[in-house]
Amino acid sequence: MSLVTNPEVAAHEFALMLALSTAHMSPGTAADWMPRCPWACFAKGEWGWFMYVCDDVGVTEAADVPLEIRSALHVARKLRCQWIMWDCDAPIVADLPEYDWGAATGEMS
Repeated sequence: MSLVTNPEVAAHEFALMLALSTAHMSPGTAADWMPRCPWACFAKGEWGWFMYVCDDVGVTEAADVPLEIRSALHVARKLRCQWIMWDCDAPIVADLPEYDWGAATGEMS
């Protein structure tokens, strides 16, 4: 099967996904906020999430959305990504805060 567009077949659609380390999310956000994220967000097995980069700033900039989530969304939008894949083995991004998952308090490292 070729990915070259055939005029007789509908074009393929691709979505960009930003892979981010879960180190950019506090343990508290992971445990308490992610399960109730108000836009499309799905558990990625036991080790992460797939999060839609919602473009409704009335929702994503709400006071109850954690700062690290808002910051990650800003980076994803800047890169024109439609999804964020949060994963413990994904890259660390210099522009985002890091949290120590080894500490119970979730303090930034």
